[in-house]
Amino acid sequence: MKERIKRVATDLLIRKGYRGASFADIAKPLGITTANIHYHFGNKQRLVEAAVKDYVAGSLAGHEQVWLDKATTLRAKLRAVVAFNRARYYRFNRGKVAGRPWSLIARLRLEGEVVGAGVRAELARFTEVLHRDVRRAVQSAFDRGELKPDAPLDDIAFLIANIVNSSGVFTQDAGDFDRLEQFFATVENVLLAAYAAPR
Repeated sequence: MKERIKRVATDLLIRKGYRGASFADIAKPLGITTANIHYHFGNKQRLVEAAVKDYVAGSLAGHEQVWLDKATTLRAKLRAVVAFNRARYYRFNRGKVAGRPWSLIARLRLEGEVVGAGVRAELARFTEVLHRDVRRAVQSAFDRGELKPDAPLDDIAFLIANIVNSSGVFTQDAGDFDRLEQFFATVENVLLAAYAAPR
């Protein structure tokens, strides 16, 4: 039951945010009482922190599969992260409905002042680990000869990581996923036109 509560809470937090999610909203689809949620988690802060820890862990695992894959090029990794985010986007944006939040990380960053220190620490950890993994991917591309000797590796990694890290907000502002896909394609083209090693 604890895991089911966290799953429902995560979806609700993505859709409605911290302020809009209540124990009653979580309990209803599960057919339980709010007392049951209190029994497992105590209060809203602890439930949200548990849900965010799981979500961040899952997101980082997905990103690690992309960025730390030794067999793929940097270009392929940029495309793979688009595919990874597209699947998550369309889980919450189906049919003609678009522009809805789809990332718990992006959603809760907008409510940083109310989510609690534990949640803020998890969100910061996601950013830190993502930046580290993207930097490793850029270094790996350089070591394999994909990038020119004068390529500014730290700058390339910083740019890519920040684009990835802001994908949730970008799609919500743009209203659909196509603009994010176009943005990634543009970054890929500009970066690799400037710094890809000649073949």
